[in-house]
Amino acid sequence: MRFPLWAAVAAMALAGCVSMEYSGEKLPPKDADSKVSVYTDSAKITRTYKVLGTATVSGNYREVSRDRMVEKLRSEARKCGADAILIVEQQVISDGDRVSGNPVFSTAFDYDESDGNWSRLSRDVDQNFANSNRNRTSTAAGSVNNFRRVIRAEFLRYLDPAPAAQ
Repeated sequence: MRFPLWAAVAAMALAGCVSMEYSGEKLPPKDADSKVSVYTDSAKITRTYKVLGTATVSGNYREVSRDRMVEKLRSEARKCGADAILIVEQQVISDGDRVSGNPVFSTAFDYDESDGNWSRLSRDVDQNFANSNRNRTSTAAGSVNNFRRVIRAEFLRYLDPAPAAQ
């Protein structure tokens, strides 16, 4: 039995994909060249803003980095007219679990990149989730769970003008 070429191409294309869902308002961008800021703590946002909507990105834990997911969020936020992104939740789930629903998230603040805790999250997942599932099998004998990285964020639009440069 031959494996069809189109199936191999489709499998390679799906490897490392970032899935994105957005629900909310879309406005024209203020400036096509402006950079979308990323926050993990709303207390660090010094400007008045409104929430345009919420976005969820996910990807295979081993194949898709957090940085790649944040870049996907930035790209989509820019298209929706957002000035900033507030990462509000993140989690790692088994590939068989649903991304939507009521999963238990850690707050992004718990793993804020400013103090290096994102690497702690990776260690937590590698040591706790992956190792504990190494001996578990699904309905197919010998298979182990794969994990998905999920980040939820709010797209923000500033309401006040940018501070004057000094």
